[in-house]
Amino acid sequence: MLKYELIPAQLLYEGSINNDNIFSPAFCPDEIILWTHDKTYLEKLHRQTLSPKEQRHIGFPQSPALTQRELIIAQGTIDCCHYAMQNGIAMNVAGGTHHAFAERGEGFCMLNDMADAA
Repeated sequence: MLKYELIPAQLLYEGSINNDNIFSPAFCPDEIILWTHDKTYLEKLHRQTLSPKEQRHIGFPQSPALTQRELIIAQGTIDCCHYAMQNGIAMNVAGGTHHAFAERGEGFCMLNDMADAA
């Protein structure tokens, strides 16, 4: 999504941050996602087998790119927790996908990055 590129660009432009403040998270490992999410649900995400009803609850049509983005967002929030402990502050511009439940997505959230990070 374009907004995830525009927010850091604007913060850099304003001088609120510098390039040293930006990080790019990896994919969150399934082992961590499974701390808070049901294995069957995670398998549906990976296999792209959510039902039309499940997709409507999320609010997005299912795609591999969306699943990958959600895994990166989750790892980004986990990384932010570590950076905040080290530096006193951190922000994941894509984070806050807290509407997802253990067994389903909801409210434009496929995974609950906040629960994963906790």
